[in-house]
Amino acid sequence: MEIKKFTLGPVLTNLYVVSENGHGFIVDAVEASDEVEDYISENNITIDFILQTHTHFDHVLGLSHYKNLYKVPVYAGEKARDIANDKNYNLGFDYPNLEVPIDNYLKDGETLSDFNIKVLETPGHSLDSISYLIGDELFSGDALFHMSIGRTDLPGGDYDTLINSINDKFSGLDPDTKVYPGHNSNTTIGFEFANNPFLN
Repeated sequence: MEIKKFTLGPVLTNLYVVSENGHGFIVDAVEASDEVEDYISENNITIDFILQTHTHFDHVLGLSHYKNLYKVPVYAGEKARDIANDKNYNLGFDYPNLEVPIDNYLKDGETLSDFNIKVLETPGHSLDSISYLIGDELFSGDALFHMSIGRTDLPGGDYDTLINSINDKFSGLDPDTKVYPGHNSNTTIGFEFANNPFLN
């Protein structure tokens, strides 16, 4: 499985293209980007769907673009149903035309697609935060970062809820599990539980 990271948008948010055997998907449609589209085209990847870890504006600015370009469904957590297009939660006040089109809402613990993507509900940064586990690869959104965690001072955020989410859903994972966060550099579960000041 190939994972390509692109850091884009007004607050340097990570978009991932995940692919295998000519098929793939996007994790967090951060921003329309020729670089992303060229990579997909040059590597002959058929995009099958888009996954959103949550629906804050910086993670969805390119969502309508990619959804329409590749004509694919969008998946997000079930808590996104009522808040994805509410600017009080997506914080897209500077983007009056922002639309967050979600087709399918995922429940905690379910498994999605031939990629065997396990859905982990990880609220605390936002109400609708979910993470995606594929084997030993974890897309943590804005829940867990390298040496940090997601901010909890935004609407729907709660520090204790986030810490509980991380401990509940991530602490039992293999320490070698690679973490692909919504911002900043990649890390591993083992490194974070040994060194992250918020988890010790």
